[in-house]
Amino acid sequence: MLNIFVSALLGAQLVISVPQPFSSIIKCLQDSNVPQDYPGTPEFTQDIIPYNLRLNYTPVAVAIPSTVPQVQAAVKCAAKLGMKVNPKSGGHSYASHSLGGEDGHLVVDLKFFAETTVDSVSQVATVGPGARLGNVALALFDNGERALAHGICPGYEFLFMNGEFY
Repeated sequence: MLNIFVSALLGAQLVISVPQPFSSIIKCLQDSNVPQDYPGTPEFTQDIIPYNLRLNYTPVAVAIPSTVPQVQAAVKCAAKLGMKVNPKSGGHSYASHSLGGEDGHLVVDLKFFAETTVDSVSQVATVGPGARLGNVALALFDNGERALAHGICPGYEFLFMNGEFY
């Protein structure tokens, strides 16, 4: 389990330090040119906001790849160091599995893999792992006026019907 130590509390800004054994994953990701956020970086706190606020876990770092080789490098770093890896798509897991379901995992945020394409001949849709439901529904409509059954989650998704957003 990862223990994050609070080193200082300055107004609304929380400053955290990473225990020494976990600096190796950060170094490996940096050496592999994998964009990342980790405790102490400005974006880390935003990256790890859980969908279920009662299950708040702290990953050791959040890899934010934009290419397949960067995803591969992040997974290789974690494997080399014996660390568990969790993909984060939309992050809407009620049990906070996208943050690991426990402290100390490496999270690989797939937000840059959100493309949805529709093959015009076969009508088969290919959906990236970081795509959100509302974006998928819109892409399907835009590519042949297709639709899929889905619900909405107030504040997170929208409903697109008859050319209007609801």
